Amino acid sequence: GVTAPKISGVDKELLEKKKKAEEAEAAKRKAEKERVQIAKVENCARAKQINANLSSTTRLFQMNEKGERVLVDDATRAAELKRAQSVIDTDC
Repeated sequence: GVTAPKISGVDKELLEKKKKAEEAEAAKRKAEKERVQIAKVENCARAKQINANLSSTTRLFQMNEKGERVLVDDATRAAELKRAQSVIDTDC
């Protein structure tokens, strides 16, 4: 049987495509990592702000779903503080 001669141009092109795909994938992973990092920084800042607000004010009001100002009770405040603290622990 006659074996067809290998055309080196095709192989080279295939390798180039593979390399480009790998580079694109690496760039995508890097961008995702950076996006996560930025989100963490923002979450951290927001959580610290919430923590500071909850800790500093003696009476705290929140808007309910009707848009009315309601006093936040100690249990809710403690839960919010705990949630903010857990974000600070993981993202800061």
